Amino acid sequence: MIEEFKNKVKEYQARFGLQNWSIIIQESPIDQDLRNAKTLADPRYYRAIMTVYPILLNNKEIWDEIVIHELIHIVMAQYDFYVDNYIEFSKIPENLSQELYFNEREATVSQLTSIIMRIYGK
Repeated sequence: MIEEFKNKVKEYQARFGLQNWSIIIQESPIDQDLRNAKTLADPRYYRAIMTVYPILLNNKEIWDEIVIHELIHIVMAQYDFYVDNYIEFSKIPENLSQELYFNEREATVSQLTSIIMRIYGK
C-alpha cells in the first residue's frame, strides 16, 4: 500500500513543479497526534521527509487531499524557513510566536488545499 501512496505523491509532485525536491516517504508503525501525515522540509537542500500513518494508508479516499496538503507544506518551506529564523531572532516571546505562526500556517495550508481540491474536482 505504501508504494501506491508513493506513486500518488510522485504524480502530484510533478503537477506542483517540485521535481527538484527529494521527497522521502516513510511509514510510521503507529498513529500519532490524530494526524494522517507530517512533512519536514529543508529548502536549503530541497529535501523533505513525509511520514505517513496507518490511519492514512488505510483510507485511500483522502489520499489526494493529504498529498496536496503535505506538498503545500513543501511549497511553503522557503517562507517557513524565513519566518522560523525571524521568530528565533525577534523579541516576541518564542512560545507565543511559534504557536500563532503554526496555527496561521496550518489554516493557510488547509485553505490552499481546499482550493486545489476544487480545481481538480476532488
